[in-house]
Amino acid sequence: MTPGGGKKGYTRRKRAGLTLFFALLSISQYIGWKLSREGNIRWTLPGTAALLAAGLAAGAGAGFGIVALENRIFRKKAASSGRKRTKLPGPPCAFGLAAVSMLLCWAAGYMAYYPGICAYDITIQMGQIVSGSYGTHHPLAHTLLVGLFIKLGSALGNVNTGMAIYTAFQMLCLASAFAAGIAWLRALGVRTLWIALTWVWCCLFPFHIYMSITATKDVFFTVFFLLQLICFCELLRRGENRPGRWDAGYLLSTLGMVLFRNNGMYALLVAAFFMAAGCILRHDRRRLMLRLLAGTLAGILAGALGLSLLARGTGAVQGDKREMLSIPIQQMARVMLYHGGVGELPEDDASMEEQDRRLIDDFLLDEAYREYRPDIADPVKRHTYTHVVRYRTGEFLDTYLRLLARYPGDYVNAAFAVNMGYYYIWDVSHAHINENGLERGLGYIQTRWVEQELADYGIYKDSRWEGLHELMERYADGNVYLHVPVLRALMVPGIWLWFWLALAVYLWIRRKYMLMLPVSFIAGYYLTLVLGPAVQLRYLYPVMAVAPFMLLYVKTECPGGEPAPETK
Repeated sequence: MTPGGGKKGYTRRKRAGLTLFFALLSISQYIGWKLSREGNIRWTLPGTAALLAAGLAAGAGAGFGIVALENRIFRKKAASSGRKRTKLPGPPCAFGLAAVSMLLCWAAGYMAYYPGICAYDITIQMGQIVSGSYGTHHPLAHTLLVGLFIKLGSALGNVNTGMAIYTAFQMLCLASAFAAGIAWLRALGVRTLWIALTWVWCCLFPFHIYMSITATKDVFFTVFFLLQLICFCELLRRGENRPGRWDAGYLLSTLGMVLFRNNGMYALLVAAFFMAAGCILRHDRRRLMLRLLAGTLAGILAGALGLSLLARGTGAVQGDKREMLSIPIQQMARVMLYHGGVGELPEDDASMEEQDRRLIDDFLLDEAYREYRPDIADPVKRHTYTHVVRYRTGEFLDTYLRLLARYPGDYVNAAFAVNMGYYYIWDVSHAHINENGLERGLGYIQTRWVEQELADYGIYKDSRWEGLHELMERYADGNVYLHVPVLRALMVPGIWLWFWLALAVYLWIRRKYMLMLPVSFIAGYYLTLVLGPAVQLRYLYPVMAVAPFMLLYVKTECPGGEPAPETK
C-alpha cells in the first residue's frame, strides 16, 4: 500500500496537483494575454471571482482529463531499477572528456568575439578597476576578479590580453561545472542516452556559447548555483553519512553564490526556511535536516563576512538600494499616471490626494513617472531619489500603503506587467526590451560594447573570425531563436517557471518531500527575480543551466510507477 490511502489516495493527489497546476497556468496566461493586449485590467470583485472560478474549472478539467486518459491508455509498468545500463567512462574520465568537448565547441564563439563579449555592467566595473574607487552595486568579488586579469594583462603589456585570459578562465569554470554535473549523473547510474543528450545540450545550446564568453557575474553565479545543487542533492542521497567532501563542496559553493550575486543570500533564505521546517516536522530526518541547515547558514554567514571584508579592504561605497525598490517604483509611477491628474493618460481620474502626489514627486524626480514602461523599471528607476525611503521611511510607507488600499488593481497590474516574461509563455519582450532602433547588439543577449569608453581602458574588439562574428551578431541581434520552434520552447523565459512548478507538483503528488528541497532553491531565486526591474534571459541562466541535471536526479531517485513510501 502507498501512503495516503493506496492507489485511490494517489489518484486523488494526482487530480488535486494537476488541477492546481493547470488552474495557475490558465489564470496567469489570461492575465498576461489581457495586459499585453489591452495594457490594463480592471480588477473588480465579481470579475476576480469569475477569473478564479474559470481557472479552477479549466484546471479541474485538465487534471481529471489527464488522469482519466492515463488510466485508459497506460498500465502500470514494472520497476526499471534492475534494467541493465550501458556504461560510459567512469566519473573522472567523463569529467575530462566533457569539459574538453565543451571548451572546443565554445572556442569558435571565443575567437569570433575575442577578447570576449564586454557588454552589460563590465564598462562600469572597468571604471571602478581603473580608478580604484569601488562600489557594491555590482558584486565586488566579480569586479575584483576581473581586475586581477586586467592587472595580469597590464603586466604582459596588453590589457586586451588580460580580458581574453579572463574570458578563457570563465569558460573553463563553466565547462568544469557542467562536466562535474555529467560525471555526477554517471555516478548516479543515469542511462547513457540521457547523459549523452545532456552532454550535447551543454556543448551546443546557443545560449551557453554566448554566455560562456560574456564577461558578466551571471556566469559565475550559475557555476556556483549548479555546484551547490549537485552537492545538496548528493548530501540528500547519502543521508546521514559522516560529514565529508560533499559538505565542504556545499559550503564553498554557497559562499560563491553569495559573493557573486548581491541577492544570492536572499535566494537561500527560502531553502533555509524549508530546512528549518523539516527539522520540526520530519523527526525521522531531523539530524540530516540540521546538518543541511547548518551548512546553508554557515555559507550565508561566511558570504556576508566575505562581502564585508572585501568592502572594507577596498573602501567600496555602499551601492544604492533602488534595485530593491523596482516593484514599488513601478507601482507608484503607474498610480500617478492613472490617478495623479498629470494628464498623461485619458484614463487618469485625478483622484489621488495632494499629500501623496507630493511624496511621489519627491521620490520620482523630474516627473520621471512620465517615462513609465510596463515591462522595465529602469526608465523611472534611474531618476529615483532613494533618500525619501531611507530618511522619510514612515511617510513613505504611509503613502505607499494608503495608495495600495485605494488602488490595489494598479499595484497588481504594475507587478504583473513588469514580470510578464516570467509567467506568460507567449511574451517575448525580453528580446526587445533594450532595443533603441539605432544600435546593434541589443537583442535577447547584449553584444553591444560601449566601445569608446572601453577603448580608453585598453579593451577593444579584435575578432579572430570575422565571418562567424557577423553571423553570431545577426543571430543575437535579430533574435533568430524566436523563429526556431525547439529553441524558442527552450529559451522563452516563461517556459521555465512552469517547468519547475510542474516538477514540484510531480514530487508533491508522489510524496517525495525531501526531493522538493532542491526545488526550494529555485523558488528562492525566482522570488528575487520577481522583485527586480525587468525580465532578462541572462537572469534566468542559473535555472536553465541546472534543469537537466535536476530532472535526471529526480528521475533516478523517483522511478516510474506508483510511489512507494519514503525510506525513513
